[in-house]
Amino acid sequence: MMKIELQKTRNHRFTFSYDYTPERVEFCRSLKESFGYPRFSYENNGSLKYWVFSDSLFVPVIAEMFPEVEITPQVERIVSGEQGWANEAKKKAEIINEIKIKTDTDFHVKGLKKELYNYQRVGVEFLAVSNGRAIIADEMGVGKTAQALAYIKHAGYKRTLVVCPASVKFAWETEVKKWTNLKAVIIDPKTDITKIDSDVHIWVINYDILKKNYAQLSKIRFDCMIGDEATYIKSTQAIRTKAFRQISRNIPSVILLSGTPLLSRPSELFSLLNIIDQKTWDNWYTYARRFCDMKQTRWGIDFSGASNTEELHSRIKRYFIRREKKDVLKELPAKIFIDVPVQLDKESAREYNVAANDLADYLRKYAGKQPPAIAKALAAEKLTQLNVLRQISALGKVETAHELISSVIESGEKVIVFSSFVEPLERLKARFKGKAVILTGQTPVSERQGIVEAFQNDPNVQVFLGGYKSAGIGITLTAAANFIGLDYPWTNADLSQAIDRLHRIGQEANSVNIYQLSAIGTIDDDMKDILDHKQDIFDQVIDGKLSEKTKEKAMDRATQRILKNY
Repeated sequence: MMKIELQKTRNHRFTFSYDYTPERVEFCRSLKESFGYPRFSYENNGSLKYWVFSDSLFVPVIAEMFPEVEITPQVERIVSGEQGWANEAKKKAEIINEIKIKTDTDFHVKGLKKELYNYQRVGVEFLAVSNGRAIIADEMGVGKTAQALAYIKHAGYKRTLVVCPASVKFAWETEVKKWTNLKAVIIDPKTDITKIDSDVHIWVINYDILKKNYAQLSKIRFDCMIGDEATYIKSTQAIRTKAFRQISRNIPSVILLSGTPLLSRPSELFSLLNIIDQKTWDNWYTYARRFCDMKQTRWGIDFSGASNTEELHSRIKRYFIRREKKDVLKELPAKIFIDVPVQLDKESAREYNVAANDLADYLRKYAGKQPPAIAKALAAEKLTQLNVLRQISALGKVETAHELISSVIESGEKVIVFSSFVEPLERLKARFKGKAVILTGQTPVSERQGIVEAFQNDPNVQVFLGGYKSAGIGITLTAAANFIGLDYPWTNADLSQAIDRLHRIGQEANSVNIYQLSAIGTIDDDMKDILDHKQDIFDQVIDGKLSEKTKEKAMDRATQRILKNY
């Protein structure tokens, strides 16, 4: 006797019973070993002894091995219906995989303020066919945010929840304005979610406060949920992962963005797969046994390994699309400029406001009341105080810079970071220790070349920290394809020369990412107005001839705004 019937147990739908033979027992044990407990397991409850499972795919597998098995009519009806669904899913996966390898597409998105590159339109088409449940895993600088926003526009979604690191919340707001006419709101710890206007399309919140707002967010009907820097939710046990997963359960579309290679450690991928497709990826231990080389050690269970990686890649490829910069270089500009707005933390903001008030009092006291000789000395003092504001702003961006640098080096790339001030560079050096080198005006001349060579040639040295004046000329840093400006120098020429340390002959990447950090509501706003860092402005500046005029104009704009606001 051998029979498969519908007989619900505590965790399963089907039972497979048979008269004992070594062959049948060995076959069932092999299924348990391959697919893991409890997906296929043995029940021994008194007189009830049989193998149990819930996934109907095991029925044809057993029938192929044992054609004589009796399958009840109820089971046959279930298998027929679910196999039809499985065949449709298989056809869809084939379509998705065909889209992923396209280099061009007729797919277009209406209503965007800017044109997408061809490969970005392919990415949006991929999201559309995936019903907005997928992972965009493009390399940094390729434009994941633009593709996600384009899909929201294409789908006509009314309300989308974006969850991201705190350091990029305002960057999302900037990107929404740049690409669409949608209305965005930034949610901070003081925001009353119940009072957000109904016409807001994009709600942006950081992972750290997601749990706090879980109850209210769960009651709101979102069309789409986006998880930016999805490695933040790679741990199945993290509070933010649990909150994200629970909120996403009732949302039709879930898009995850991550520039980190997906298969570096399979254990870090399960959480993302479970969020995207809970039905298929429903059991962590089954996954761990199959793909993480799970084993018992003297210190506990080890999930850090990798096994059956080819099978894993085959099964997950329908969920994600990844393009590296080298694959799309023909479409990319030589320099990709990325604004990173930053909100200063409470302590930095308090310190900045005190210094700005002091400067405002100084300006009101002495403005226009001194003879030319004294006025010149006072101008020097004004410059000193403005530089104090610039330094406070730069120090307040160290945390954001740290997160951004970490994202770059985790993707296997190098990065150079420039600042007008030594202290923020030294703080970053302390955080990255052996992975970073620093070159400032305090660096002995005899050590400069060794520092540059270490960054260029040592794969373990991934971060170069340099001053605009001390490291902005005379050295080559082509090992990196990423530039971070921690603050704005006084002249276009200084910024242009610093960027040219990596964007020069010998740069293998051909296209470089230029991230400019700007603290909201500070002197950075004035510096940004004067030193617009887009490529067309850079091309107009020759040999720094405009430096003094530019500096004077920037100082005047900055002091005028300080007088107005303080």
